[in-house]
Amino acid sequence: MKFDASTNLSGPLPDYLLPCFNAYKHEILKTLHSPSVASSQTESPSINDIAAKQLTDLVDGTVLRAEGNSCLLLGPRGSGKSQMIDACIEKVAFKRPIVLRLSGWVQTTDRHALREIAFQLLQQTGTALLPDTEMHAEAEIDEENPFLEVADHLSGESNLTLPPSHLHALIPILLTLSRPVIVVLDAFDLFALHPRQSLLYCLLDTVQNCRASSENRGIAVVGITSRVDSVQLLEKRVKSRFSGRTIRTAPPGSLQESLAMAKIIMQPSGVCEGDTHKEEWKQWWNEGVQKFLEDNEVATILNETFGLSRDFKIMIRMLTRCVTQLTPNQPNLSLKAVIASAEIQRSRPRRKHLDNLPYPALCLLIASAHADTGGHKSFTFEMLYETYKDQVRALVSAPVQFNGGSIGMMRCPREVLISTFEDLVAVKIFTCTMASPSIIAKQFIKYRCAVDRHDIKGIVEKAGSTNLKKWLNKSQ
Repeated sequence: MKFDASTNLSGPLPDYLLPCFNAYKHEILKTLHSPSVASSQTESPSINDIAAKQLTDLVDGTVLRAEGNSCLLLGPRGSGKSQMIDACIEKVAFKRPIVLRLSGWVQTTDRHALREIAFQLLQQTGTALLPDTEMHAEAEIDEENPFLEVADHLSGESNLTLPPSHLHALIPILLTLSRPVIVVLDAFDLFALHPRQSLLYCLLDTVQNCRASSENRGIAVVGITSRVDSVQLLEKRVKSRFSGRTIRTAPPGSLQESLAMAKIIMQPSGVCEGDTHKEEWKQWWNEGVQKFLEDNEVATILNETFGLSRDFKIMIRMLTRCVTQLTPNQPNLSLKAVIASAEIQRSRPRRKHLDNLPYPALCLLIASAHADTGGHKSFTFEMLYETYKDQVRALVSAPVQFNGGSIGMMRCPREVLISTFEDLVAVKIFTCTMASPSIIAKQFIKYRCAVDRHDIKGIVEKAGSTNLKKWLNKSQ
């Protein structure tokens, strides 16, 4: 019996389509992990498409023609800068270039950067570039200096920590290697904050001195940053050696562009080659994706998400969660999965443990809601305790009548409330808004409630206490 793709869009799938289902799911998740690959397949070139072509030309010039190049890859966070440089390097992987990756967040000094360069060169070339005799001679001269790091013992091996002065000796050697070198500087602006900018000076000076010849193999320095004034941070001597080439990236500029990229990702090509049921599965899957993206409720959720943030990674995470939940019994993208994914991405998860709070904690939460209504965003324990005592006295004089009987409010000793208050502070439900000097008693330190009134109302209603509900409603 043939599977009717035009009518049966809700599974379960027949067994002969399971190989195509698994292959498509694997390929979609792989593309979602590197979404920049799909952006180049759109009808009109985007900003990232142009940037990718410029970066590819620069890397090709270094790897294929032994040029010396430098550029700055500039764009907001989440615009695909790192994925773009990785894709360009992967295209020239057949030439086996030496790729040195440094991060301004990790290599905070030139000494750390030099150590990382030496380590990565040793891993990729298998040989030490600096003569061992020179290193050992310097170690013997300074072995009495207790403030000099002579050796690190990593994995049972001794690696000499080179001083920053070796920058002028190590960096120029990169031109003499048998393979081209690509240096990727993540958080380029942080390297510009290093004293004297020695690392940047040596790298860019080496790039400037690179000449296409039989001895040189080419070197490229690519800086990655989201700070627009990074070039202005460079010293004059460093800026004069920088090419000034800036390649800009950008996230999708419109919802339609994001949906177009999502459609390309969700409809991969070149999958299930050789499978006799490929066309049947492809027709069924593409119709399901088209119906999913054209659904008005799905479009509303994606539009709201795009209005909050234009970061395409948010949509990627939403689609990833939807795809991972696909099963042979439920093989279609569903509105329910999108709603759950959007809720997780937009807001913090609800505090599930609040539903089981004890009675004294509920009293303190309601008292904090009254303090907020009274114009006191911050409160002390004594303020909450006085509010609680006033409510107890009010109920004693006018108890709640229920089925002919009166219901009074349960009284809690002061010690119990203090202990409960400290527990709420420990789990960050009450957060301190001031320093806690020793001269102030802890019951007079100001706090703020991290749970809003809407959540407090839901917790109290679930508890089912009539007195607590009436007390909370007074704060409206």
